[in-house]
Amino acid sequence: MSTPAQRALDLLAGRPATPPVCLQTYLSLYLEPHRRAGLAAVYRELLGGEAERVLDFDERIEAELDAWERAWSVLARPPTWMPARWSPVSRGQLTRIAQHAGRIVAGPHGGELADVLDAPQGSTTDVWDRRAEGQPLDADAVAPTWDPQAAIDAGATEYALRAQARWGEQHLLYGSAGGPFWSAYASLGFAGLMESLRADPAALAAIIARHAETVCATVEVWAAAGVRCLFVEECFSSSDLISEADYLRFSLPAAREVLQHARDLGLRTVYYYCGGIDRRVEHLATLSADALAFEESKKGFAIDLAEIRRIVGPERPLLGNIDAVLLRDAERGTIERAVRAQWQVAGPLLATSCGSPLTLDTPAWKLDALVEATENLAAAR
Repeated sequence: MSTPAQRALDLLAGRPATPPVCLQTYLSLYLEPHRRAGLAAVYRELLGGEAERVLDFDERIEAELDAWERAWSVLARPPTWMPARWSPVSRGQLTRIAQHAGRIVAGPHGGELADVLDAPQGSTTDVWDRRAEGQPLDADAVAPTWDPQAAIDAGATEYALRAQARWGEQHLLYGSAGGPFWSAYASLGFAGLMESLRADPAALAAIIARHAETVCATVEVWAAAGVRCLFVEECFSSSDLISEADYLRFSLPAAREVLQHARDLGLRTVYYYCGGIDRRVEHLATLSADALAFEESKKGFAIDLAEIRRIVGPERPLLGNIDAVLLRDAERGTIERAVRAQWQVAGPLLATSCGSPLTLDTPAWKLDALVEATENLAAAR
């Protein structure tokens, strides 16, 4: 029997995997509390009773890998793929770890230390409008480009390279990137993005083009890191938010550029399209993504895998969109029925998944049950 990684690659190449595979999305979000707990445990062991210690670049990378291995171990039947990440520090940077009042704290050497379990992890604040009042939009200012080779030289790929060496034979490691239209939200905010569609479409097109450059640079770093798959998330261009004409002008061409760049670099791609899909699927079918993924039906729109399969045809791999809340609340039999129902309308080029990230209160055994029900589909072929 081939390895799980090879089965995932088979599916993305348009060949049915035997047994079928589960490619649950956003695993790093679900496993983040376990990763933090694992990292605190690893740091405690490295301290060995000492009050504090300084880790160099290599020691920090190995600690992060050990922490992820502990997080992953909460799953008895892990999904076929595994998210990779960029190195959390650059070459030459030191990390100080310490025990403080029974808690493990860490941070840059010479900088402020934060509780490993409770430290902030990126932004959780929605951005409404980043436009400067009375100032024209300037693509150079709001969407600067950067040099992927400089990031590679600084060690950005080291974590993923070592993760590939540890787990790549069994699990398909994948990198992540946001689509260029969705990335423009970071520059403009939601109101800034939506209003610019009408108020300053030429400037918005220039900003999206700059983001396409930066996303392509991100793809180059992932390729240098040795990962074989790219997960691209696209938000805010769906039929419940913008018109088909705006989608065809501002979103689709930039997504096409990124996905083709990834293909040219030898990466398989999964394109996750968030939101309503009316007057979208026929356009998505023209992209070079190896697999398409969608949300579950919610927020007033319906996403029917049977209809998607009818439009994209039998040869395009799809990811399932089982309701994440259903999985959280389901018993084993309900999970098995949900998997079979999606397989009947979209298989055999289907990888099972929920349509949204798993909620943090989903018991790990339910994700295990999703994987097991997926693999048991082989007996029903």
